Amino acid sequence: MSVVEPLRIAEDVWWVGIRLPNDQFQCHAYLLECGDDTVLIDPGSPLTIEGTLDLVQQVCDLDSIRYLVCHHADPDIAASLPLLSERLTRPDVQVVTEWRAAALLKHYGHRFDYYLVEEHEWVLPLGDDRRLEFQLTPYLHFPGALVSFDPTSRTLFSSDLFGGFVPDSSVLVTDDVDYVIENARPFHQHYMPSQELLSAGLTRIQHRWPHIDLIAPQHGHVITGSAVDRAFDALKAIECGVFALTDADFDLQHLLRIAQARTQITNAIFTSAEPLALVSAINSILRAADDAVDCALFVDLPTRGWSMWGLGHMTAVLRVPPAGWPRIDLPGEPQAALCLNTADDEHPDFELISMLQTLAPIIRSAIDEYLEDFEQARRETDLRRAAMTDPLTGLGNRRALETSLPEGRYALLSLDLDHFKAVNDTYGHQSGDSVLSQIAAAIAGSIRTDDRAYRLGGEEFLAVLPGSDVDHAKAVAERIRARVTALDLSGLAPGGRMTVSAGVAVAHAATIEEFQNVLSRADSALYTSKEAGRDRVTVSV
Repeated sequence: MSVVEPLRIAEDVWWVGIRLPNDQFQCHAYLLECGDDTVLIDPGSPLTIEGTLDLVQQVCDLDSIRYLVCHHADPDIAASLPLLSERLTRPDVQVVTEWRAAALLKHYGHRFDYYLVEEHEWVLPLGDDRRLEFQLTPYLHFPGALVSFDPTSRTLFSSDLFGGFVPDSSVLVTDDVDYVIENARPFHQHYMPSQELLSAGLTRIQHRWPHIDLIAPQHGHVITGSAVDRAFDALKAIECGVFALTDADFDLQHLLRIAQARTQITNAIFTSAEPLALVSAINSILRAADDAVDCALFVDLPTRGWSMWGLGHMTAVLRVPPAGWPRIDLPGEPQAALCLNTADDEHPDFELISMLQTLAPIIRSAIDEYLEDFEQARRETDLRRAAMTDPLTGLGNRRALETSLPEGRYALLSLDLDHFKAVNDTYGHQSGDSVLSQIAAAIAGSIRTDDRAYRLGGEEFLAVLPGSDVDHAKAVAERIRARVTALDLSGLAPGGRMTVSAGVAVAHAATIEEFQNVLSRADSALYTSKEAGRDRVTVSV
């Protein structure tokens, strides 16, 4: 690992990256120094984080770091979060990101809370009247990817945008646009899905921040001064997404035609409301791009069977997919397929078929909108039930709880099985599932019709008792505890029995307590039950 000095690239903005030897894919971390609100941007991976922290400590104390900006969830940005959980001891350190990245970042197993930019008007206020602003750049290259901007120094932290492979690691800051784009071209062709998305994302950035003095990407080179605007224009012209179509880069002109057809078909999918209009648009595009003569869409409609759109028919006709035609199956139910009638059905264009296969999921989405006329009510009910139900126990899940939070006066029972780990360790997870199912049934059988029970995860349960006071809630908790203890779990749990600990908290309508506060008190009471020996009920006071 090559260790260098921190480099000041703008007012209170430092490059604190570590360059790995013999690696053209250098990753940059940046420090925005702002007193006790200092920000570490795209901190890095276990390969670089110790060196980055050494550089940070040449600028400020680690205790100054309050925020960790992760523009997306890839390991070269965020795999260091577990190590940072140990090195950064401040309890208020937060990971700044967007919700789609946060859904993945949690799997690194770090301790930090999240600051979700979309919940704070895409702004992170800092000390000394400074702030970071954020802009979503979807699918460049992550669905929830974003960039950030420091208005004080006019520095754009562009994440993967403007990133590139670095043949000469001694060059970090440059105003040579040709050199930047030469190194950025292969990176963007591989990692960015299309020129249209890339150009749209860059235009959105320029509209949000028309005056940018410095571009600080996570890879490649820092771009300065007059080169900034020219770099934007040059990057917009790069053809992206081409290499998704093939494992080789031969016949580039053919691949570019296929890429153009993909863009046009994507646009047609989002603008065609009916299957026939969609098939007609795809036909016209394919004829211009390749040797496809015709195509037709086949869907196995509920109650009707296989139906076809295309081949000159003005409406859907009953017809099964023809044997021998190249076929692109659309994922999902009911069965659906796009079939091609090509000049040579035995040897169809591989790149054309591959391109259509990549579009199959979004073609499917367009077809699903049409299929809502078939079994709409049943499907919506099934989807709602699946989304809101724990599949093992049949109880509501956390999502169901969050979508129907109680109001007015109510009680919460926070329940946790005692020593449940011993069940899985001794008898296996199948026995553990059986135990959870029986205990869930015992909980559901101990509450009223208007009460609700949820499995929040693992061996954690919650009961919501609308209109309940302390005495009633405690009685219900004791009833649940007794029923769980009475279950015959021979061969499933050590000693053939399980116990449950419970915490009870009641919402006081006069103070309009927030649900999270009530839940926190119920959880605290549960922990008291655990610490007091388990198999008992504790009421929050």
